Amino acid sequence: MFGVVKIRLAQVVNFRLSFPPGQYQYDVQKIAAKMSSDGTFEEASELLNDIYGFDISPDTVHHLTNDLAAEVELVEITPTPEEVRQVVAHISKGKHRRPVFVFAADGAMVPIRTEPKNTPNCWMEAKGVRGYLLDDDKIVHLLSWHQVSSKSEFAAYLLEIKEKGIIPTDEVRLCFIGDGADWIWETVNAIFPECRQVLDYFHCSQHLFDFAKDRFGSGSVKGREWVEQTKVRLFHNSISDVINGLKRFKCDTTVARKSCDGLIRYLSNHKDRIDYGKLRRGGYPIGSGAIESANKFISHVRLKRCGAWWKVKFANNILKLRCARYNKKFDKIFQDYEQSKRAQTGVKMGGLRRIK
Repeated sequence: MFGVVKIRLAQVVNFRLSFPPGQYQYDVQKIAAKMSSDGTFEEASELLNDIYGFDISPDTVHHLTNDLAAEVELVEITPTPEEVRQVVAHISKGKHRRPVFVFAADGAMVPIRTEPKNTPNCWMEAKGVRGYLLDDDKIVHLLSWHQVSSKSEFAAYLLEIKEKGIIPTDEVRLCFIGDGADWIWETVNAIFPECRQVLDYFHCSQHLFDFAKDRFGSGSVKGREWVEQTKVRLFHNSISDVINGLKRFKCDTTVARKSCDGLIRYLSNHKDRIDYGKLRRGGYPIGSGAIESANKFISHVRLKRCGAWWKVKFANNILKLRCARYNKKFDKIFQDYEQSKRAQTGVKMGGLRRIK
């Protein structure tokens, strides 16, 4: 026991060994990055100082965290094809149908500090995608990817996923679910044209309610009845009847007419994604709650804190680390990072041994 205590003391006292001034041991950097991906840099600094008994500033924690994240490629936080196939094989055992592999995509607005001086801060969209398997009524998470990015960058990630064979298309039924955002479906049609596409049922329902409010008035009984009847028709694949009915609607106001025309365009654009009854019978999801919860857990919890404004590269660094933790890849990416850095400096992998 006394030997273990000496080892722990040595670990604290010698945390700067084999490093130039101002740099910390890798175990300290790993803990700093993990803490600050979950809470603020100030909170991580305070906890590290309480645990290790040395003076490490929030600015140093910030640098240690971003030094790691800047080296991480997004594909490194994604499971390997072999790992995915193992999960698929486990879920498929004893089943007569192939499991459903779901991609769900959505955007989350995050606070961004603009680079040019004297320009106001803004909100930008962090595009996110979550991949999971459906095991009866359970979700088996496989991957999350969230970045403040363009549509082309989002598409590039999905293309890399496809080209690396991470999705065993011969063993699963591929499905993509999202709301009405054009960037989602344009990307899906380009990268996964063969997959089953689903328009989020609740997003679709909200459009029906919005029209009913404009046409029948807020809180109208007739409006609620029309919405419920229309949802039943959509479940029975009668979308053509719904669209034709809307075209015959008499709208008394300009607002109602504009709202009606907008709903017609919306339903027409997503006509092949709305057969909810058939989708449910086939075991496909009709709601995008999985990506909504991922947006909150990965993006909102860390980035949307009171008074926080982020540079894009630092926001994306934190998102990478949070995705790595959620995908159970954090330990692996840090191991690769440490090996790379030690190879550059010529310092061999080592560490303190536990004495029994």
